Amino acid sequence: MSDLHTAWARLFARSLAHSGVGHAVISPGSRSTPLALALARVLAVTVLHDERAAAFFALGQGRASGRPSVVLATSGTAPGHWLPAAMEAREAGIPLLLLSADRPWEVQDAQASQTTDQTRLFGSNARAFFDLGVPDPHPAALAAVPRIAAQAVLATRYPLAGAVHVNARFRKPLEPQPSGGDEPWRPRYDAIAKAGAPRLIPPRPAPAPEAVALLVETVRAAPRGVVVAGPLPAPDAPALRKAVARFVKASGYVLLAEATSQLRFGLETRMVGAFDALLRAPELRAALHPDLAIEIGAPAVSGQWLAWISGVDAPARIVLPGERPADPVGGARAMLLGPIAALLEAAAAELEAPPPASRYAETWRTAEAAAWTARQRAAAGRATGALHEHEVAPILCAALPAGGVLMVGNSNPVRDLDHDVPPGPTPLAVLHQRGAAGIDGLIAGAAGARTVLEGPLTVLLGDVAALHDAGGLAAAAAVKGPLAIVVIHNDGGRIFERLPLGRDPALAEDCETLFVAGHGRAFDGLAATFGLGYARVDTPDALGGALNEALAADRPMLIEARVAAGGSAARAALLAAMAKAGAAALDAPR
Repeated sequence: MSDLHTAWARLFARSLAHSGVGHAVISPGSRSTPLALALARVLAVTVLHDERAAAFFALGQGRASGRPSVVLATSGTAPGHWLPAAMEAREAGIPLLLLSADRPWEVQDAQASQTTDQTRLFGSNARAFFDLGVPDPHPAALAAVPRIAAQAVLATRYPLAGAVHVNARFRKPLEPQPSGGDEPWRPRYDAIAKAGAPRLIPPRPAPAPEAVALLVETVRAAPRGVVVAGPLPAPDAPALRKAVARFVKASGYVLLAEATSQLRFGLETRMVGAFDALLRAPELRAALHPDLAIEIGAPAVSGQWLAWISGVDAPARIVLPGERPADPVGGARAMLLGPIAALLEAAAAELEAPPPASRYAETWRTAEAAAWTARQRAAAGRATGALHEHEVAPILCAALPAGGVLMVGNSNPVRDLDHDVPPGPTPLAVLHQRGAAGIDGLIAGAAGARTVLEGPLTVLLGDVAALHDAGGLAAAAAVKGPLAIVVIHNDGGRIFERLPLGRDPALAEDCETLFVAGHGRAFDGLAATFGLGYARVDTPDALGGALNEALAADRPMLIEARVAAGGSAARAALLAAMAKAGAAALDAPR
């Protein structure tokens, strides 16, 4: 009897490992039996029933490591649950390999059970699609298996990183079959397996000389300048920090760094963290208007920055987005594609000696210092003993060790991190889902990231995001070691209170009912279901204590941080105080 199914699957699995895949996330199913058995013999495996959570788990591994993980599911609707993760992978540029088992061609469009069209299931959300076909003993078919594996892995990273879909068809029997090892195809198979997958090496990216020349020429003509750093990948942090520090020093520019840029924590340079607050004051916009803004990474999260560059007084801009275009508001003078760190390093090397001390840079730093001092005083004045929303991120960052890893959710948490935690010398890696900027899959993604990191990880998200990813708690349960899941519980989608909709008294009732949509749920039961540690806290001291416990625990812990009502109003007051103080500081004699 032939055992071609098993041999075929093992050849593909070994080729994935040979090409750089380190982890597999498997959702149990029948049609995927040969591949599940094969992957488990060559890769570290995590088993998760929920395919959606499984894909986000693998995405988190890729986000933290820069290497693709493979996700496996059976045929039918199961792979369809991968779509949200595939969308995020495409928009964030995270490598991810999706491997679906399928029925053979002869039962397609014949009402066969658990059979649907899985061809190019993810459309443009997948960077590439490969059909592995039905196991075939022909020598050419056998030889194609390791090549397709190598090509699929390469396609997760080159030319643009994202999700890649491989569809693999199998006929029954699906289980290993007794075999004497004397099938006619065995000698050729053994030779192919021994040779391994081909090495596919992409070209090394390098900045275009004309891009470097344009950047240098423009900077020299624009002495009042800023570098605006939006979301950037955590694995690129060391090179980015070195290059940005060198460029800021050589150009005399000021760095406006968001928390997700990997530059805000652990980099000592001319840096401003309060720019979203400062730009709320029209007089500060006038005083701080740069000759040139250089945007690096994904578009900034700051609403004030985006509003400024969309308006009639928008500063001139050059965008360094990395490998993919990024200028959603339009109007940039140039977009310089390619490796950001290498481009800035090359430009810094060509810029002459550091320019003389600039009053412009001093102006930014004066406003920055005044803004953070004002925030501290205003926050202290609001202290009541209860836990307030604006206190969570500072307490959390203070609890993290140097070099710690924080994953931050979208909606309010990513903005609160920028508004509440100033730049500092302690290095911190910040993982984020700013690709498609959705709120789902965050817990599963954090759990996946934790499995490829050596130290503890803390994830900060809102209660609505946590409910969206309740299935992700099963993924968290698969983690060994400390994983702190901090849920800011303000009972609903409070970001809507900060939008124009939420500020309109005539729509107050609609906002609360249709958008904030308070749910009244607690998380203790969910934590117990999945065997996680749990703490409910409602004071700053209790949150600090729970964080210390979670970061030293031997299993993940969910911290439900119940915050006082009125967080949106408090946020508006704090930002107004920061803007007012920044403006006053520029008016004061210096």
